[in-house]
Amino acid sequence: MGHIGVKGLQKAAEGAGINDTRVTSCPTCAKANITQTPFPPKASHRATRLLECIHSDICGPFPSFYRSYRYFILFICCHSRYIFIYFMKSRSEAPQRFAEFRSQAEAFCREKIAILRVDNAPELTQGALQAECLCTGITYEKTVPDSPSQNGVAERCNRTLVSMARAMIIDAHLAEWFWTFAIQSAVHIKNRVPHSALPNFQTPFELWFHYKPNLSHLRLFGAHCTARITPPSGTKLSPRGEHGRHLGYAKDTRGYIIWIPNQNGPGGTAKIRRDVKFHDHSLPESVEPRLDGDELPEGNAGSPEGPTQTHDACVDLHAHGIT
Repeated sequence: MGHIGVKGLQKAAEGAGINDTRVTSCPTCAKANITQTPFPPKASHRATRLLECIHSDICGPFPSFYRSYRYFILFICCHSRYIFIYFMKSRSEAPQRFAEFRSQAEAFCREKIAILRVDNAPELTQGALQAECLCTGITYEKTVPDSPSQNGVAERCNRTLVSMARAMIIDAHLAEWFWTFAIQSAVHIKNRVPHSALPNFQTPFELWFHYKPNLSHLRLFGAHCTARITPPSGTKLSPRGEHGRHLGYAKDTRGYIIWIPNQNGPGGTAKIRRDVKFHDHSLPESVEPRLDGDELPEGNAGSPEGPTQTHDACVDLHAHGIT
């Protein structure tokens, strides 16, 4: 009967006067038509403390950015859904980024990571990262091949952050070259808005730091602004401010990341400024994506709010990352 469906086969048998309409499993039909088993709508178990389970995934490649960043890796606390992001030049940097995240997060929470849930990417399940997990007693939870939904927390977060960054770049009329600024701004916002998976729609920030976030500092990504020149230079009649574009939020310095375009050509400089006047009425304009240098601090200073969310290569550009 050409391996037709069960209902059609039963109806055909009844029409032909066949009394026995029992249907047994057909190996050929199974081989030809097997589909993916549905995933449960909710996890059977949720973490009950910070760092009990960490979801991780790598996203990329993206257009080459400052210092040739092409990828980012996320570490998401299952209990709080707080997001940590690190930018990378290649996927092979994943073990080093995890070591940085683990040391900072465990010191801040005074808890140990128990479970690391990842896909089957070799850089996440083999080599240095595998050795570190074995030595520290961290349990792997790997997804089945071609089943990314088993690590849905990280997969959905990747999609959400990229969608937010894409929209912010388009709305600001900025080049794709600014994608890391947009991604980190998206992380900064996502950590501070209510999450549907948390009790009473709490924010990840609140569960991680144990107090409510202050959202009064949030500004439109790419907004035109005037930043105070520091230190003041020139004569008493020289301008005290310079025009720029808002690209995100500094971490330890409680300031804004401002792109100051060159006045004599393309390119510009990313600077940290505290005294900024935003101009909501300004019309968008395109920006040439080339850095001539930056004045952001070197090093990896401690944070009063918790561990730094970016590795040292990004610290130069983003002033110790964005939570």
